[in-house]
Amino acid sequence: MPLRRPRNSTLAIAALMLVLTVLQVRWAWIGDSGHAWDRMVRSDVRGYYGYLLAVFIRGDLGHEPADPTYVHHTPDGTLNKYFAGTAVMMAPWFAAGHAVALLSTDAPKDGRSGWEYMAIGLGGLVHVLLALLLLRALLTGLGVRDGVIAWVLAATVLGTPLLQYATLQPGWSHVHSFLAFAAFLFLVHRLANECRMGWLVPLGAVFGLIVLIRPVNGLVLLAVPIVAGRNTLAMIRRVLRHPLHLAVALAAFAAVVGIQPLLWHAQTGHWVEWGYRGEGFHWDRPEVLRVLFGFRRGLFLYAPVLLLAMAAMVGLLRRTPVVAWSGLIYFAVNTYVIASWWIWYYGSGFGSRVYIEHLAVLAVPWALALHHAGRRWWIGARAWMLGCILLHGFQYWQYRHLILHHESMDRHKYAWAFGRMASTDMDRLGGNYQAPPFHPNGMNLVLKAYTNLEQPSPHWVGGRIEPRPEAVSGRHVCVYDRDEYGITFTAPGGSLPTGRALHLEVTAMRYEERAGDSFTMQGVAAVQGADGALAYYEPFRMNLLPGERDRSWARLCYAIPLPPLRAGEEVRFYFWDQHRNARMLVDDMRVKVFAVEPY
Repeated sequence: MPLRRPRNSTLAIAALMLVLTVLQVRWAWIGDSGHAWDRMVRSDVRGYYGYLLAVFIRGDLGHEPADPTYVHHTPDGTLNKYFAGTAVMMAPWFAAGHAVALLSTDAPKDGRSGWEYMAIGLGGLVHVLLALLLLRALLTGLGVRDGVIAWVLAATVLGTPLLQYATLQPGWSHVHSFLAFAAFLFLVHRLANECRMGWLVPLGAVFGLIVLIRPVNGLVLLAVPIVAGRNTLAMIRRVLRHPLHLAVALAAFAAVVGIQPLLWHAQTGHWVEWGYRGEGFHWDRPEVLRVLFGFRRGLFLYAPVLLLAMAAMVGLLRRTPVVAWSGLIYFAVNTYVIASWWIWYYGSGFGSRVYIEHLAVLAVPWALALHHAGRRWWIGARAWMLGCILLHGFQYWQYRHLILHHESMDRHKYAWAFGRMASTDMDRLGGNYQAPPFHPNGMNLVLKAYTNLEQPSPHWVGGRIEPRPEAVSGRHVCVYDRDEYGITFTAPGGSLPTGRALHLEVTAMRYEERAGDSFTMQGVAAVQGADGALAYYEPFRMNLLPGERDRSWARLCYAIPLPPLRAGEEVRFYFWDQHRNARMLVDDMRVKVFAVEPY
């Protein structure tokens, strides 16, 4: 018999996995240092990985060493900030990597060797592969032709932030949630289209895993009609007629979700805890437009291919209204929840990472609409997907090479960075503009200080203050000419309230004789105790944009959240020339400090 040609979707999945593997090995395992894997566990991953170390290596769950990233100290023991679902998903890969480390003669045995870290990365790749296979099976079961499946899967991987998190950041929760979502949708479809109640039990377990990873993702239940369609009500009636299967499914759900209260109890002795202390939702002021279109993390700005997925849902309104309306409601509800989180851009990164798991849901109406599209629409859709994939791939490369800023993108930075790829453009953007701390009851202004350097001020000390004709207002400026420090803002202990999170807003005017004279300068926000010990310290590149004109003034703006102060602690802000090679002038400095109202 002649060999059958592999399906287009098979070739697409194989090619996608090859691309993801090469990128992860090159940039997340090897990198510029030759051992980039040592940065695999950072930020949120420290908390997920912390469960594995505390439970399986150190045996100190509830008595963990201090780590401000994820460890809360309570009167009853330490508390891991994060939910444990991602740690559960990573556990088999961690175990495999640790086994290799134990057999290795030169690897450390504390769970922090390259073997464990690279195994976590490999696990992320395998989870993406399984998710793609499940999505293909789901879409095939829905009658979508294979060519459409291949294109939708390729656009989902290469045209969205899934590309970044599958390669550079596989330890975050999102690729694992992506697999759990794909499995959930697949099982719902099987349950809706077959008479076997056996699908209900694994469905309960998978739904439990989704909640254990990220409780708010329990909203995936809204996606049931998207895959069940007109069979939704019939499926629900059939499930209700089998109470024993339903009870077992609920038990499977409870067994998985129950892992979290067991871990909480092991840490503090309490069955219910809240690790996200000082964080929450602002339900009355969601940042919907910024989440979808903003220059900082806008979903459609950095993944414009998803505009096609949205258009697909509108296009299905006449043909399959249940699927279309369910998809639109699902997207609207989840966007409202995402946009209501106090830090609506969810920290540093590239694009909107919190939509990655939802890509599995969006793929369904997207593929169904393209399956029914006419020839011209199908050609246009492929051209759009290809163009978006190329744009996203290029911007992903820019992000990896520090042309796009990891934290504080805005329209000016986006316009400057667009299309740039020269080595001289790498790591040139700076600034620091973060969301205020969680403040459900608002904030109030507790200190305001301004200086044009014409007279002494109790909040501004130090620096070379000289008369210069370039001064913005008055005659004096602060001169930085290979000086390590200049004028410093200080709010001494007692001048600010204690026990309330603060938000520091700073503006200043900066002058360069020659463009780039202040490139190496840093801004520094710090909280310092009476004994000189630093309780908080955050340096960042001072200039928002590279200087492009000689003899020019630029306005600098920063917004920096600060932790609650303790008695005797003071707040400082200053510019720092660590290498003593910058030349610039500073004038008209203004600082506002806001304090979060109690809640």
